[in-house]
Amino acid sequence: MQKIDITIFIIVVILMLIGAVFSYSLPIFLEHIKGWDEYHFLIRYISYAAVGFILMVILANLNPDKWFNIIGFSILIISGILVILIPFLPNSIAPIIKGAKRWIQIGSVHFAPVEFFKIGVTFFLAWSFTRKIGKATSIKEELKTLLPYLIVLGIFWAIISMILSDLGQVLVMLGIFITLLLAAGGKFKTFALIILLGTIGGTYAILSKPYRLERLKNWYVTAMANYFPHYKTNTSLMPASQVMESLNAIHHGGIFGRGIGNGVFKLGYLSDVHTDFVLAGIAEEAGLIGITIVLGLFAILLYRIFKISNRSEKQEYKLFALGIGALIAFQILINGFGITSILPLKGLTVPFLSYGGSSLVALCIGIGMVLMISKKAKI
Repeated sequence: MQKIDITIFIIVVILMLIGAVFSYSLPIFLEHIKGWDEYHFLIRYISYAAVGFILMVILANLNPDKWFNIIGFSILIISGILVILIPFLPNSIAPIIKGAKRWIQIGSVHFAPVEFFKIGVTFFLAWSFTRKIGKATSIKEELKTLLPYLIVLGIFWAIISMILSDLGQVLVMLGIFITLLLAAGGKFKTFALIILLGTIGGTYAILSKPYRLERLKNWYVTAMANYFPHYKTNTSLMPASQVMESLNAIHHGGIFGRGIGNGVFKLGYLSDVHTDFVLAGIAEEAGLIGITIVLGLFAILLYRIFKISNRSEKQEYKLFALGIGALIAFQILINGFGITSILPLKGLTVPFLSYGGSSLVALCIGIGMVLMISKKAKI
């Protein structure tokens, strides 16, 4: 076997170093009002990053032909069981945080099973589509093949969106599902039908939760005011939202930024600046140049991941690498479009940059598995 793709490894480490810097700089106001030490979030970010780094290195050095399926199924089964159990666990184990019950608490550690479930689903789709998709001769036959997937995943997605109140994660997994379906040889008509079903399901998910409908209305007014200033809309309805503060922070950063640690909008204006709005915080302190460097790193990362996908001989390796690349790309796009009001904000983390232990560790596992199979790709 050849060596791992060292470029991916280096870029992920650089992104985690950037994440550590801004986990120190951005949440300073929250640390102050909570009475926490100024290194509160930095220490925790580094702790999770260390765990993720170790797992990534271990996975990267394993033989994919022996370990890929074992690890993939283990992640899928364990995380899937935990996702199902969360609604039934007592609040002492699965606390309600910010109105949602998404996390499991063990001592002082919280983790979100959904973050790991995304990796498990990506693996399962890659493994299963390799064996079943692309062999159907008609759309009817292909739909029969896909029906079990849609039923089982539909149940999980209903739990995640309706009970765990995390529609954003469902959108990412649906995007991965469609991407891998097309890459595996699925028919375009099937793709169109799934998009239609997804739209119907998403509409129901929005209408069933009044706060989601309110967010959609607020997004519409905000987007119209920002991008179509001459469009006749009642701007008095526009809330003093986090998205508006996000846009102000980006504008305030300008080209060169205000300097690391010198941001203003992190001082109580953007309450989630170290998580959902980390790109806005980086834009204010590092400016357009800083954001361009960050996006450039992601572009190279995605290029290398997709190259591994393209050069892998085994179809399941090919699809898995493509799925992990799609996962990272979708989260960046949905978050970036959300904080600039192009799309409604969905509360998704920016890979490796946002503070969030579960997301960081899960993504390191996903990258570790990509590095594992990179040794088999002809790159």
